[in-house]
Formats: sequence, structure tokens, C-alpha cells
Amino acid sequence: MRILDPAAADMGGVLPDDAELRAGAEAARLQARIDQLAAHVQQLEQERASLRWMAGHDELTGLANRRLFHALAPGLLRSDDCSSAVLILDLNGFKPINDTYGHDAGDEVLCVVASRMAACLGDHLVARLGGDEFAALPLAPHADAPEEWWHDVAGSLSAAIAPPMDVKGHTLSVTASIGVVPAGRSADLVDLLRRADQAMFSAKRHASTTDRAGITWVVATENGDHVETYEPAAAPAPAPDPTASAPAVACRPGDPVWVHRNGARRAGVVEGACEWAALVRYRCPNGAGTMVDTIPTSCLTIRAEADPYLDRTSPG
Repeated sequence: MRILDPAAADMGGVLPDDAELRAGAEAARLQARIDQLAAHVQQLEQERASLRWMAGHDELTGLANRRLFHALAPGLLRSDDCSSAVLILDLNGFKPINDTYGHDAGDEVLCVVASRMAACLGDHLVARLGGDEFAALPLAPHADAPEEWWHDVAGSLSAAIAPPMDVKGHTLSVTASIGVVPAGRSADLVDLLRRADQAMFSAKRHASTTDRAGITWVVATENGDHVETYEPAAAPAPAPDPTASAPAVACRPGDPVWVHRNGARRAGVVEGACEWAALVRYRCPNGAGTMVDTIPTSCLTIRAEADPYLDRTSPG
């Protein structure tokens, strides 16, 4: 009588030879190596996709960067479906925010503005060109849109940027200067960007030389420039105050000022300043608490009267 090995009994009494065992072990080893290589390839593909995304996007805001904007914009300009426009946006008085609250707060302001622009413009191309300068290339909603369709785009974008934002425990709001150039059938991106940049600087000059503290945008067309200012909750301009001091020529941190906006005069204190704008903490319209905003110096006058709350808590 032949006694079988228990291992052979499970295989119908056939004993595997050494070659089969070695082949099975080698196959298992090769499969493990293939799985390892596949995982490594997948990791490399993910890293390549990440690098490709980083090469075309702004690391801080997630918007397209200058390189990607210049790569995508020409194709959009050549589209025969709808007309387009090139838009340049620059924040006003952004430097005092960095100087007063630090670059982390400034970065958060940029992220909020970028998010609001992206939400407002939807699928249209939006980019951060650098610093506090942004660009966009909106397309008309349909082929037979009114000739001045970009008017609504600039107005909607201004309204989206205007609301105050909570940044590092401070209520901040920013204004902006916007240059818009309807592209028509032009596909010359360099020329359109140059004209939009010039229009943006025209808007900035207009904001700095008037008492209108809203978001100013200039549209450069073949028939000349068109200027508009978006003012949230706009109200009639206040009557001249015979007791008001002369406009502040230069502001320094700690200076007591009056803020003249939306038909009212509110007490404030300068927290930071640049050449023509100041970062001012001033009383809210209802008197409860304070807010911080970038105000053109043309909207400020020196305050002689003391404010017990503001002057006690102001820095310096």
C-alpha cells in the first residue's frame, strides 16, 4: 500500500515538481514587481499633472497665471461665436493693508478678490498677473448680444468685489480700478492688454482726483474712453461743510480724520497710507463698531474733534 503525502492528497495525488514550484514563486515575484512599478508610474503621472497645473496657475489664488493667460487668450479672441473683451483690474491702496496687517492679511484679501472674480465671471478666463493685478477675458453671452454687453460685466464685477470682508479679525473692504477694452474682431492680445492697462491707469487717476471712492472702471473704445464708478449704497454727495478742515495732503498712521462718503461724515483714524490713499479705521454707519477701508485722501479731512473710542484704541 502507497502512503501519499498530505499536500499531494489535495492535488489528486500528483506531486508538484521543483520546477513548477519555482515557476509559481517567480510569477508571484514578477507580479509584485509589476504592481510596484504600476504604483510608481501612477505617482509620477500625478506629480506631472501637479507640475503642469502649477506651471499654469497662481499658487496663492489658484487662478490662471500670466503664462496660461497668454497661452489661452489668443484662441478665445479668434472665436467666431461671440465677441470678447480684455479686462485689467488693479486694487487701490493695497500696500497699506500689507504694511498695517502683514502680508498674510494681504494674501487673504487677494484670495477673496480672486474668488469673487472667479464666481462672478464663471467659466470665463480669469488670471492673476502678479501682485494685486488681475486680468480677465469675458465673452459675450450670445452671438447677438448688445454691442455694449461688457457694460454689465464690469458692473457685476464691481458689485462682486465691493462687499466688506473679514480678514484676520478685521472688517476690510477694497476698491479697484478696472480697464476694459472691447476686443471686437481683434486678435492682437498684446495691443489689447496695452490698451486695457492704459484704461486701468486712467481709472486709477480718475479715482485719485475725485471724491468718488467706489470702484472706478474705464472702457477704452474706438470712440474714446468711458468712465464709470460703482458706489455701493450710493447717496447724494454731502453738502460742503464750512467747518471742515482742508483736505489732508499727506496722512500718517495715527492721524485723526473725517471720512466723507455716501453723504455722511464719520470719525476715523489712519492706520496706514500710501501716496494718494489711506487705510482708515472709522465708525460704521449705524455707530456700532468700526470697519477698515482704503480711502482716497481726497475723501479725508483732518479731524480736530476728539473721538473717545477711536482715539483711545488707535495704534501709536
